[in-house]
Parts: sequence; structure tokens; C-alpha cells
Amino acid sequence: MVRRRLEIAVVGQGIMGLSSALKLAEQGHNVTIFDKGDSSQNCSAAAGAYWWPHRIYPESRVRGWAKETYDVYCNEADQPHSGVSFEKHIRVCIDPDDSDYVRHFCPDWRQLENGYKNIEAAAVYELTVPVITVPKYLPSLKQRVMKAGVTIEEREIDSLDSLLAEFNLVINCAGLGAKSLAGDPSVFPIRGQVVSVSQNEEVRNSLRVYQKQDRLTLILPRQNDIILGGTSQDDDWSLKVRDSETREIFERCRSLVPELGASKILGASAGLRPGRYEVRLELERRQGKGDIIHNYGHGGGGYTVFWGCANEVSSMVSRLYPA
Repeated sequence: MVRRRLEIAVVGQGIMGLSSALKLAEQGHNVTIFDKGDSSQNCSAAAGAYWWPHRIYPESRVRGWAKETYDVYCNEADQPHSGVSFEKHIRVCIDPDDSDYVRHFCPDWRQLENGYKNIEAAAVYELTVPVITVPKYLPSLKQRVMKAGVTIEEREIDSLDSLLAEFNLVINCAGLGAKSLAGDPSVFPIRGQVVSVSQNEEVRNSLRVYQKQDRLTLILPRQNDIILGGTSQDDDWSLKVRDSETREIFERCRSLVPELGASKILGASAGLRPGRYEVRLELERRQGKGDIIHNYGHGGGGYTVFWGCANEVSSMVSRLYPA
């Protein structure tokens, strides 16, 4: 419990905004989330998603956030209808993978010395990772947030300063919106399109083929479907699903796993990952105006680190405003 109940504004109701709001509400603060539209339309809703740091930096911070988030998933996987399960994953690294440091958090990881399907690769790993069925997980998290007393207001915010006039503290989880809201030119979109196909008894393990200049080849069985990926297109702002990419993704994945030929294409979606050279999770003190904690720039690693990031936001607020 806290002695001083703060009025806190959170900008954005993606996975970062919701988790940060929940942690702060659990501290006893009055929290309001501001977002310009339905959370079903943001990048978090379009994600695959599974636990692995894709284009998120720096390792020195990501490592700790990823471990904290992994530990939460371990607990959530035991809860019925959580949307979290632990599944076997094969990672084929055609090029050396600079994100494979997280494999050590998975107790069963091993290197496959004989490779995978005659693909020439620098390394091949087999391990068990958390897989998140987003259509279950994200609405469930939003319900938890609302039960904690958080207010969600649909309003487009064009200035963080305007919120500082109303609130003690602002948490900026605007994702790509931080480019304009925080005046940060280093933020850029990484467009990702994925395809959903019907479940298939012959396709049980997830598969990721990693290359430096890759198209994000991914086969990810979830609780209700199989996600096929995908694309990774810098500075592409389009949210329109491209039929040609849907066909290309399906054929590319089927060439690796022919059993996918028995699956039916259910649909496709596109999202814009918030790219940045490194995550910005830091305090900004605006002289005479108030405090802002920025929490954005997570690339394609949001579902890998968000609980760790939310914990850090919570700890920063406790240090800023001690009881």
C-alpha cells in the first residue's frame, strides 16, 4: 500500500500500457489509460506471439526483463483459459543469432548437432518456450486492469504536457505514437504481416528460421490456430493486408513443413512494431511541468519483456514518490 495516492495517466492500451497500468493500480494509485481507439486495433493485438526477443535492444536490459516475463508466464500457464502454454520450439539459425542469449532461461534447451532438414545453419536449437494466444490473453489482461479500478478513456492525446496539467505523473506507452508525442525521430515502424491457418494434427512444434536479412519465417501453433510468418519491413506504415504476401508466406512455410498443405487459410493481419535502436524506459523531468516515464521502443519483443518493464515502471514510481 502507498500513503500517497497519485493520479497517473498512461498513454496507450497495448501490452505495455495495460501491464504498467495494472502494476500501478495494484500499488494503490488512481490510473487512467488514454488511447485513441479500440485496443483490438493496436500492434499488441496483431502479434503472433511467443517469448523471444525480436529486434529489441539492449541485451543488458532486455535480459532481465525477459527473465521476469518468462517467470510470470510459468505461473500463468497453470491457470485455466490464460492463453499461455509452453510448447516445443525449433530455432534454425542460418546466421548467428544475437538474441539466443535467452535460451539459457529455458531449462530444457539443447543444440541439435545434426541440424534440421538439411538446412545449412550456424546453429539449431530445440527448447520449450511460452506461446501466447493473443485473442485470449490481451482481453483477459484488459479485464484484470479494469477490475483493478483503472479507467480507460478513448481520447487522442496530442501533447504529454496537456496530461501533466491534469495528473501527477504520465507513463508514455504510446509505441509508434511516441515518434510525435515524445518528439523522438529514432522511432520507426517495422511492419509485420502474419497468416492464420487452421489447426493441424501433423503440425505440433513451432519453427523459426532466422536470417539477418530475413522475412521472419515462423510456424507457430497456438491454442486455436497456427500462425505463419511473416514480414519484417522497416519504415512501412501500411496496415493493409497484402494478398500477395499472404500467399507468399503460406507457400514459404509449407515448403518447410509440407503438412501445412492440409491447413486452411483463416485470415491474415498486419501490425506495426515500434522499432528503435534501444528501448526507452526512463524518467524525464520536465522543469515546472511534471514527470514522465517513457516506456516504448520494444520492437518485436513486447510479449517477451512487458512484465519486466511494467515492474520497472512500478519501482521507478515507488522511488520517485516514497511513502
